[in-house]
Amino acid sequence: MAMKILDVPTTSVSEVKRSPMEVFQKADKEAAGVYVFNREKVAGVMLTQEQYESLNREIDDLYGQLADLMAEKRLAADNVTVFSDREVRGIIADEPPVIDEEDGWE
Repeated sequence: MAMKILDVPTTSVSEVKRSPMEVFQKADKEAAGVYVFNREKVAGVMLTQEQYESLNREIDDLYGQLADLMAEKRLAADNVTVFSDREVRGIIADEPPVIDEEDGWE
């Protein structure tokens, strides 16, 4: 079976060893990850920091959208059971909230 030719930037492990910064520059110029081959097999993909962080933000956004859609689906169901705050948290729900200004969330 013939190897499929990828329509993406590629390089070899040898090239990465020789000049890793050139590979990062190639990823930036091509606006895509650079597939790194080792003996005709993909060993990994090199991305710039910006590309990596952008992908992580996109993944976080998609997880948020997925959670929203799952909640919408549950709320749209005919057999929805709704619980009060007290049923969920017990008697602690009757107590006033305590805000800790030093907890690092503010």
